[in-house]
Amino acid sequence: MNSFFKVDVDSKRVFGLDFLRAFAIFCVLHGHAGAFLDDTSLEVLTKIPIPHGVDIFFIMSGFLIGNSFISYVEKNDNRMGGTKIFNFYARTALRILPNYFFILLANYFLVRLHVIQGNTEAFPVWRFVTFTQNLITPFWEFYWESWSLPVQWWFYIFFPLFMMFFCLVSKPKRFIPWLCVFFVLFSIIYRFSVAEMVNGAFMWDVWIRKTVASRIDNIYIGVLAVWTMHYFRNQWDRHAVKCLVIGIVLFFVSRLIPHKIGSFYYDIVYLTLSAVAIALWLPFITRYKIYKTAVGGFVSRISILSYSMFLTNLLAVEIMTCQFPDFIKNHGIIAYFVFWPIVFAASYLLHILVEKPFMQIRKHL
Repeated sequence: MNSFFKVDVDSKRVFGLDFLRAFAIFCVLHGHAGAFLDDTSLEVLTKIPIPHGVDIFFIMSGFLIGNSFISYVEKNDNRMGGTKIFNFYARTALRILPNYFFILLANYFLVRLHVIQGNTEAFPVWRFVTFTQNLITPFWEFYWESWSLPVQWWFYIFFPLFMMFFCLVSKPKRFIPWLCVFFVLFSIIYRFSVAEMVNGAFMWDVWIRKTVASRIDNIYIGVLAVWTMHYFRNQWDRHAVKCLVIGIVLFFVSRLIPHKIGSFYYDIVYLTLSAVAIALWLPFITRYKIYKTAVGGFVSRISILSYSMFLTNLLAVEIMTCQFPDFIKNHGIIAYFVFWPIVFAASYLLHILVEKPFMQIRKHL
């Protein structure tokens, strides 16, 4: 285990996935800070077609958790013990909840103190505590960055139970594809059912892009990817480059098709198609197990900090926007480049002071 500024990199980490996670958080940060570049000479940077970073995080969640449970079941004669599930729940809670609740409190007090804009009355705080703020209906005006956590949280809660139940009657090689297809169809049907609510970009964002029911398919596409890796490993390795090329082409096709709000493609199909494109990158990316350079070590550490960066970056944007509006209006490029070290510093502190102590406890489970 190597340590640098107390950010530890476990030798068992897969560098390819670290790279993808670091790329994902870059996409998130650039997407949020890109508003600073509006009407500047660097505005063209906001037009570059890059993935939604959260889509990558969803797919990786399904891939990694699916890998853990499929491997466990295969090694234990198709049995899923309650101890494994309880252990997973405890480790997941220690990984997600401390940072999540800390930033929830930070948002609450900063809104109440009028440091950032927001409304703590529109949606009760208990819904954020219970991850129910956007199950089938959207929220807005408070703790915006929390929208993706319920998508992952409810997957973490139910997927182990699905595995335990279905393993009683079948094997993962048989039932997992059907489980994944069910949730992909579920999300597509949900989007179709709420399409009439979408009457503009804002409503598309909160109803289609930011509800659990609409986005759970992305995670199960990640599960389907790891199922393919487990049971068709020869094809997974043999066609890695082809899958990467197809995935890149499919991603750009998904972005080039007009994103017209109200169209069947953009409202119903786009988010699923984009996730499939990203999942096709995984056979190639998972080839790279270790890093051999200082740059690789930096990438892995960014990957480790990515959760803290995800929770702090939008808060940094809001503070800068509310407290220094004139500076951002007149010096957008400088604000954009100042934003990055602020997020690095804030995420590092969050990781060291809040996340890491609980991760140390997690290691003993």
